[in-house]
Amino acid sequence: MQQLSLLFLLSLGHLVTDMTGGAIPVLLPVIKSEFSLSYTAIGVIILVSNLISSVIQPFFGIWSDRKAILWLLPAGCLLAGVGLALVGLAPGYLLILLAVAVNGIGAAAYHPEASKQSFLISGEKKATALSIYSVGGNIGHGLGPIMAALLLDLGGRRGVGIFLIISVITAILLKSSLPAIKQLANKNTHDAEKDLGANPADGGMRKGVILALFLVVMIVILRSLVHLGMTNFIPLYVEEYLKGSKHFGALLLTVFLLSGAVGTIFGGLAADRIGRKRVMVLSFALVTPLLWLLLISNGIWAVVFAALSGFVLISTFSVTVVYAQELIPNRVGLASGLILGFAFGVGALGGLAFGAAADLWGVPAVLKAISLLPIPAFFLSLWLPQEGRSEKSLAGTH
Repeated sequence: MQQLSLLFLLSLGHLVTDMTGGAIPVLLPVIKSEFSLSYTAIGVIILVSNLISSVIQPFFGIWSDRKAILWLLPAGCLLAGVGLALVGLAPGYLLILLAVAVNGIGAAAYHPEASKQSFLISGEKKATALSIYSVGGNIGHGLGPIMAALLLDLGGRRGVGIFLIISVITAILLKSSLPAIKQLANKNTHDAEKDLGANPADGGMRKGVILALFLVVMIVILRSLVHLGMTNFIPLYVEEYLKGSKHFGALLLTVFLLSGAVGTIFGGLAADRIGRKRVMVLSFALVTPLLWLLLISNGIWAVVFAALSGFVLISTFSVTVVYAQELIPNRVGLASGLILGFAFGVGALGGLAFGAAADLWGVPAVLKAISLLPIPAFFLSLWLPQEGRSEKSLAGTH
């Protein structure tokens, strides 16, 4: 019972931290209009937001593997809220970039440590446990847009400062639970070290392990390009090309992201039953047709296909994290940082490229190109070693 309550608390911190990042895309049309920015300039904001929050995560992960830094849990959550509040207050473009960077640092600090602690306090069904942690982030990304739209109506750009109150309360809850998290993690570490001693190849960075890890990172990069591209351009696509309201754009994005949260839970449960690789293969086989149907739809059908595409795409979220953690179980922080951070960060580079492409060819053309990216991810997932059967082959590869 304690294990489950702590997992839900880490998931809550994940929710609040990612909710602040999820609010930023809905602010982009307001910022673009207020400061007369180009799509390329908007792409720079997307790049800074996702690059800072992602690329530095492996460094926090390496730090976490060397030394327990549980205080990053409340500190990261709080800093993310401070950054978003500053985005609402910043009087100029450069200060907005700085505020977005502060928000990103908070997210980068929270994720590897929280993912590591979720892994350490989980039982045998690690994909299910990681899905509980991960779903908080997916829900947060989903709630962020709709909350930002409501707060924009109530108080303009400054209204998003309300997010800071939520971050402060959550940080206090996390801080009060640090002793319990530490106690349970230490209790499980002894058993984990015994397992590593019995299966040393699982923790070694052999050639087969490195190749499998590389494939997972590439898959996550492609998935993050799709995820970030759809997340950041759906509001602009709805408002500027479908001539819909910002509320419909926020609704569509919220449905896309919240359905992904449901998909995360389903994917974790399915991975513990049928295997990590099978879940990834099925997800990437289905998502491109669903995204194309979303882009040619409007009204209620757009909502339906946003839900289905979000569900299928994000169903692999916790699956890829656990797959990487089990490849290098003695370096869980690094694995978490690579998947949740570095791979997402490299994918975030596409934000700048997508912005420049939108200036040249328009948002609809860019979204259609983005929807094709799951195809190479599908083929890469086919090449992944099958977990269970792959352990001997990985151990014997030098």
